Amino acid sequence: MKRLVGFALTVALATNSAVVLADPPAQQPKDTVAPRDAACAVSAEVVILHATNDGTGIDPKLGKMPELSKPPFSSYNSYRLHDTAKVCLAKGKSETVKLPTGRDLQINLKEVIEPTKRGDARRFVVSASIQKPDGKTFLPLLEVNAKAGENFFVAGQTYKGGVLVIGIKLLN
Repeated sequence: MKRLVGFALTVALATNSAVVLADPPAQQPKDTVAPRDAACAVSAEVVILHATNDGTGIDPKLGKMPELSKPPFSSYNSYRLHDTAKVCLAKGKSETVKLPTGRDLQINLKEVIEPTKRGDARRFVVSASIQKPDGKTFLPLLEVNAKAGENFFVAGQTYKGGVLVIGIKLLN
């Protein structure tokens, strides 16, 4: 099996999900929900996973995540849920989620794209970046066009003998 350590920035598609690979979870997940108001265009769930090859399998708390059994994620045989967070995204306003490495994941809603055909879902243009504690960018700005219920991933940051895999799912 190939290891994913050391890859820079790659974008791929896995079952309609964007996969973003960059360079680096534990306790009961905490569920921090930002207040819902008129300025909140979409809420998002962030899951922080610790991927390793320690043979423990996929944490049952994750539920179904078929992406984890496909490349590049299938390079790891174990995924443990480290943490979860819910954030409310308003257009043009960044939300920050603290990562176990001390870095900050910044998520920003850039645009809401209304469907042009009846029955199609709204799409959201979301940017994400990871900042080091010193304020320098670790993962430069990445932009993804996703629909509600679709995961996209930022992964590859080394962490405790494996990597962090950060899943972001837009909820509405």
